[in-house]
Amino acid sequence: MDRLAADIDDPAVAYAQSFRMTGRLHRRHPELSRVLLHHGLELAHSDRGLAPRALQDIRAAVDAGRFEVEDPDLALAVTAGATLALGALLHAQPERDDAKSADVVVRGLLRQFGIPADEAGRICSLDLPDLDLVDTIVG
Repeated sequence: MDRLAADIDDPAVAYAQSFRMTGRLHRRHPELSRVLLHHGLELAHSDRGLAPRALQDIRAAVDAGRFEVEDPDLALAVTAGATLALGALLHAQPERDDAKSADVVVRGLLRQFGIPADEAGRICSLDLPDLDLVDTIVG
């Protein structure tokens, strides 16, 4: 995620992009998703993996005035909970559209963190990096 978000100037966009790609990876890499779901609460406090990246984006968005977040650690906990709940739902409902679902969830998180609805919608409609490239990094 670090490499894929390196050229993004807006930390709110970087946060959303990472969440949107992670949501899509639940379907593209179900084995990895199951590991994430099984160890998710431990990983949410890890100094490696997705959690530090998300916390970095949250703090950067607060510092840039993009997020109105009192406690970045709580915002990370909410993000981790949303990621895990989304993954569990996608496994339980294989017919559910993973991309649309991930975008709906992160749009709500952006709103919760102070981004106006129209801006959150715009952010969630931005193109993502080629997920086949992501697969080579993950795989």
